[in-house]
Amino acid sequence: MPERLCYAILMNKTLIRTVSIKLDIDGHEAALHETQKHFNEAASWIARICWDEHITNTNTAHHRVYGETRSRFGLGAQLAVCARAKAMEAIKGVKAQEAERVARWRAAEAQRKHKGKKPVPPPQAATCPQFGERSSIRYDARTYRLLSLDRVSLNTIDGRVICRLILGKRQHDMLVDPAWEHGGAELVWRDGIYYLNITQSCQAPSLHETSDAIGVDLGIASIATDSTGEQFTGKQVRAKRSHFVVRRAALQRVGTRSAKRRLKKLSGKERRYMKDVNHRISKSLVRKAVVSRKALALEDLTGIREEITVRREHRYERHAWAFYQLRMSIAYKAAWAGVKIRFVNPAYTSQTCCVCGHCERANRQSQASFLCQQCGFCCNADVNAAKNISQAPVKVPMVAPVRG
Repeated sequence: MPERLCYAILMNKTLIRTVSIKLDIDGHEAALHETQKHFNEAASWIARICWDEHITNTNTAHHRVYGETRSRFGLGAQLAVCARAKAMEAIKGVKAQEAERVARWRAAEAQRKHKGKKPVPPPQAATCPQFGERSSIRYDARTYRLLSLDRVSLNTIDGRVICRLILGKRQHDMLVDPAWEHGGAELVWRDGIYYLNITQSCQAPSLHETSDAIGVDLGIASIATDSTGEQFTGKQVRAKRSHFVVRRAALQRVGTRSAKRRLKKLSGKERRYMKDVNHRISKSLVRKAVVSRKALALEDLTGIREEITVRREHRYERHAWAFYQLRMSIAYKAAWAGVKIRFVNPAYTSQTCCVCGHCERANRQSQASFLCQQCGFCCNADVNAAKNISQAPVKVPMVAPVRG
């Protein structure tokens, strides 16, 4: 039974989760496909109009495009509103990402100028978001309705259609849980199958107030190392990912029809494997924080890709590592369990002694060995860094939205 569950914590202390449910469309493929096509054409057109006319206000966009959206694309009133909402959200997301990239570039340029390094060109300007024919359809409370007997009513350009929800036990229990309120939904087409992603929300549990924290050091050799000494080795993960890289390259060189079929079958396996690894690591860390009644302290690795330089042969390994995914997985599990998250500056945590505070590059003798040149303290380098992270002052409070 395919199932994707994701949770997020918002600034208003509300937990949001998404339940992905497979649909039995029962002969409504033509109506759903046609609606999908018209909906995304409308969303792309709205995005282009608002982008070219520099419209960022939702109400202004509504008055500008609502009437023409309905007449041009044949959408009903609420589907037109949902298309506008999807387009405006995409524009705001693209603008926010562009602002973040520019801010990181300016900070990096200031450091390069201070060190006397050559300047780097600014990041490319953002482009208007567009949506493909098979992109998702957004539904709100007026355009979809859950019915009895595991059925759902969906609005299309040909009127309402009834589809059956193919529910597993866990998904059924989540849908009927009275603690969670139903929100909007997204109709997603993936590999010839329709899924309905239903959002639910509830009040987040209160966070445990504590001054103690478990520090977590992230790396390649050891994916995560906490300040209690537990390490999650990355040896097996590196071998698995190397296997995927070599296998894909070999099949791409062959280029036959059977090789392309095999590539399609392999598609997404590495991503799913890494996601499973990150979920298991985050689950273990949050469980330890709950038992010890401590917070979790993580490195703030924002912009790390722009700040480091790696050799060509190591570029894929460094830049494809899913640190952000692990951070998000820890964040939503911690929010669910009422565990506080702290972000600290990772600078010099691997070169500083956690006992006497002496900082020197010679302290880090190798990737795995740490020996303080002042007090003689010796331990695993990642464990020492994790202890420094647990004691470091907070850099960024955990208040920013987390995308599921």
